[in-house]
Amino acid sequence: MASIKDVAKKAGVSTATVSRVLNNHPSVVPETRQAVRDAMDFLCYVPSKSAIQLSGKCSGLIAVVLPNLVNL
Repeated sequence: MASIKDVAKKAGVSTATVSRVLNNHPSVVPETRQAVRDAMDFLCYVPSKSAIQLSGKCSGLIAVVLPNLVNL
């Protein structure tokens, strides 16, 4: 599985630039954006779900806390 570092190396850009492309940051020029997208397609890059969750975005999980109902 390809990493963001692999995509950056293939596209000839930094990992920060790849991150900006993934987050649709407006400061990336269209030629660079296309080069990163082509590298992602070539390497079959898929963003990691756990990395997305660590960045503070919604994880989609719901926690339920229940009291212990067993009387010992």
